[in-house]
Amino acid sequence: MRRPAFLATLATAAIAAPAAAQTAHAALRIGLIPSNFSGQAYCAKELGFFERAGLDVELNPIGNGAAIQAALVSGALDIGYSNVLAMATAHARGVPFAFIIGSNYYRHDEATVGAIAVARTSAIETAKDLEGKTLAVSGIHEIAWLAARRWMDTNGADSTKAHFIELPFPAMAGAVATGRVDAASMNLALAPTAGTAGDPLRIIGYSYDAIAPRWIISAWCATPDWLAKHPAEATRFVGAMQQSTTWANAHRSEAAGILAKYLKRSAASIDALPRMTFETHVTPALLQPAIDQAAKYGVIPASFPAGELISSYAR
Repeated sequence: MRRPAFLATLATAAIAAPAAAQTAHAALRIGLIPSNFSGQAYCAKELGFFERAGLDVELNPIGNGAAIQAALVSGALDIGYSNVLAMATAHARGVPFAFIIGSNYYRHDEATVGAIAVARTSAIETAKDLEGKTLAVSGIHEIAWLAARRWMDTNGADSTKAHFIELPFPAMAGAVATGRVDAASMNLALAPTAGTAGDPLRIIGYSYDAIAPRWIISAWCATPDWLAKHPAEATRFVGAMQQSTTWANAHRSEAAGILAKYLKRSAASIDALPRMTFETHVTPALLQPAIDQAAKYGVIPASFPAGELISSYAR
C-alpha cells in the first residue's frame, strides 16, 4: 500500500535536510571589519553555510580591532576579527583572547599591504633614503608601523631617523603625490593603481617581507571564557568558515559579488582590486615572527610563545 504523496515528500525532505538544520539554531554575534578581510564571514552568511551549521549569525561591522576586542570582553560580541599585534598587546596586559580560525596571511607572492610608495618624481630609491623623511602609516605601534621600521632596519637604514605619522589608508596616495609626506606604507586594495605605469606613485619595497615571507596578520578570535562555555557553537562556526574559505578561494569573481553587496560597492570595483587568498590554519610558526618583532620594537614588553594565542579549534 502506497503512502500519501505529502507524507512521502515530508520523509524525503527529512532525509535530505542536514542534521544541524533540524535543531534549534544558536544565535552568534560576530564582529568584523567591513572590508575584503572579512570576506569569509560574508560568504558564509550569504551562501547559507552558517545556517546549515545550525547558526543564526548576526554580522556587526566595526571599524577597528580594538573596538571588536572591547566588545568581546564586555560580552556584546561572541567572536571577532583581530590582528596578531592587537592580540599580543592584550596578552601582555593580561586580557586573554584565542584565535580559532585563520583569515589573512601575509604572503610575499601576493603582497598587497605594506607597499612603501613614493612619488614617481621623488629621489627616494632605498630604505636608507627614508632617513630624515616623513613616512605615513595607518597607526603608530601597529602592524604597518612595525613592518616599516623592520624593513628599514634590515635594508641598511636606521628607522629611528625617520619620522612616522598616522594617516588613514584612503588618504595616503594623495598625500604622497602632493608631497605632504615623503612616503607611505600602503594597502593596495585601497590604491590599486599605485606603482603601475602612468600612476604618480612608485613602489620601492614591501615592508611586510621584513617580518617573514609568510605570516598571519589577522584571524578570528574569542575569549577563552566564551569558548569554554560554547564549544558546540565554536565548532560549528569553524566548520562553516572552513567551507566558506574553500568556496571563496575557488570562486573569486562570485565572492566579489557577495562582498559588493555587503560593502555597498559595485562588483566590478571589488573584482578589480588585489585580493588575498583566505586561510584557515593558525600555527605558532606563522604567529611568532610578528610577536618577536613587537617585543623588539617595544610594542609589548617581552616576547612569549605564540601558542598561548591559539585555541584548540585552530589546530
